[in-house]
Formats: sequence, structure tokens, C-alpha cells
Amino acid sequence: MGTRGSHFSFSRIWIFSFMEFLSENKKKLLISQRHTIQRCFVLGLFLLVSLFLFAFESQSFSFIFQEDSLKVWMFDVGQGDALFLELPTGEQILIDGGPDNRVLSKLGSVLFPWDRSLDYVVATHADADHITGLVSVLENYDVSHVVTNGHLQGTGVSDALQKAIEQEKSEQRVVHAGQTLTFGDVILEVLWPSLEVMNGVVQDRNETSLVFLLTYGKTSILFTGDAEEGSEFEFATQVGDVDVVKVGHHGSASSTSHFLLDQITPEVALVSAGKDNSYGHPHPIVLQRLFDRAVDVFRTDQGGDILLRSVGQEPNLEYAPLPF
Repeated sequence: MGTRGSHFSFSRIWIFSFMEFLSENKKKLLISQRHTIQRCFVLGLFLLVSLFLFAFESQSFSFIFQEDSLKVWMFDVGQGDALFLELPTGEQILIDGGPDNRVLSKLGSVLFPWDRSLDYVVATHADADHITGLVSVLENYDVSHVVTNGHLQGTGVSDALQKAIEQEKSEQRVVHAGQTLTFGDVILEVLWPSLEVMNGVVQDRNETSLVFLLTYGKTSILFTGDAEEGSEFEFATQVGDVDVVKVGHHGSASSTSHFLLDQITPEVALVSAGKDNSYGHPHPIVLQRLFDRAVDVFRTDQGGDILLRSVGQEPNLEYAPLPF
């Protein structure tokens, strides 16, 4: 299902070839004023082709060739989570925003420069490594809807996010297990937290982390946020087999349990973690659980940004490092 390695970079080859051309022809281009128009034309052509190639490689133009495709980016934002969904029906959804404003550069790499709007922003829970970047997103993009678990209080960054939501005047929606968001053939089913848990006393923010199951034709992806083993035990039996699982809590030993993996039998696991992070994520225990089940693992700390594409059949995954 997955392919390894980075994108073949046409833009890098183009730039290298152009520099070689300049080196070989600089005397001709600079010899007199008569060549001013020629120099301008060459440089203009270089800029135009470079912009096209960068945009193409960042998938900005891919819809021209795959109008009905689902694209899911796992951005490399260090020790945090930020996933960006481009749906076949055109909606753009950001699930979490990472620990800082790096998510702005990532969005800028996959969207047209004039595209400054998002249909949905999802804050899975109030941990800073998931929502800090969302504050900057709301300050820089027009966001139509914000989806939360209803527990965005108690910390400085969560209060800042709530203020940004109110200033943006985004429509807020609190969701719980049993609800769905439907976008044509793409269905996002909320599996966790339950309404009972949401209305109870929350001891740990991870207990209420939103968990979604995305289905699109034969493609299925489980987004687990920072859900841990106790929560997994509650929702795992509702999932069924999936193609891809977003490993919970960056690969913490307290998530992605044997029970969950036995229930969902994924083919691919995605891990969002910072390189050489102080937590030791992903934990060797989790990696061993995945290895024992022959699950293919993609890690942002090793390969950078990750791209999943699907037309409703078996999804294709690859490392796709973005320019910024």
C-alpha cells in the first residue's frame, strides 16, 4: 500500500539545470545592453516554471488530474499533531495545529497563495502540542467551523484559542460519540468521547480526546488524537478493520494497545513525533506491537511530511517533504 522515499523533485532538477545554463551562457547574457530583453525573458521564464513546479509538487495543482481524490497530509510540526484533509467535494479540514505556528508554513505549501479559508478546524483536545498552532491559523485564515470536545478551558493556550474562535466568529460545534460529519462520500464518524464522559469530571485531557473514523469507499482511516488505552478499550470494538491508523499520543506506551490493534488490524500506522524528542516517542514497545503485526510505519521524525491519497480504493502513502 505505501511507497517509501521522498517525492522525485522536478523543481530541484530544474533549478540545477538552470544554474548550469546561466553558468555556460552568462557571457552572452551580460555582454551588452542589447541583451536586456533576453535576460528578462530568461529570468521570467525561470520564475514561472519554478513556481509551477513547486506548486505541482506541493499538490496545489493535483486536483486538475484527480478531482475525486481524498488527500490527507500529516504535517511534520515537531512534537505535536497537525493533519490536513482535502476532500473530493472540495472541503478543507485541519485536525489540530501542532505546538507552534509552523502549521502556517505547511498550509502555505499545499494551498494556493490566495486561498485563505478553511471549512473546518478540529481541536481534538486542549493539549498545547495540538492547539497552539490553531490560534495562528484562526488569526490568518477565514475558518467557517470549529469542532471541539467542549473542553477548551483551563490553560492559557486553550483560553487564547477560545478567544480566537470568538473573534473569527466561526461556528462552533461540540461533538461526541455517535455523531457524524458527512461530505459527499466521505464520512467522519465520531467514536470518542462518549456523552457520559464529556459530562463527567475529567481528570486527564487525553480522556476526552476526539477520535474519528474516516471512510471513503474502500479507504478507512482512524484518527486517534491522544486517546490512551482506557479510551481505546471503549471504542475499539466499534471500528472494524482499517487501512490506516494515526498512532495515539505520538507513540506513547500508554496508547495503541494490543487490544486496539487486534480489533482494527491496520496495514499502515502514522506517527507524528518530533525528531529526538525528550519523551522517547514513539516508544519502542509501540513500535514492537506494530512490527509484530507487520504494520508498515510512517514517521514524521524520520521522513518528514506524509501524504495519503485515495480515490476510494486502496490508499497510497508516501513521504512528501514540503518546501517549508
